[in-house]
Amino acid sequence: MHTIDPGLFAKLMRLPDAMRIDLLEFLGATPVEEAQLSAMIDDMAEALRSDLRSSPLVSH
Repeated sequence: MHTIDPGLFAKLMRLPDAMRIDLLEFLGATPVEEAQLSAMIDDMAEALRSDLRSSPLVSH
């Protein structure tokens, strides 16, 4: 069993439920290095921020 660095786990837990569940399922099936996991979490969070910025429901 591979453990996740506590800092990365905290970042992962801040993702929305659906993203977090998908990533945890992926991690359960695929070996991932900590640097790669960190980049994946950052990419997912940035995609979420980008989606929120482009949403017509968010005032700019």
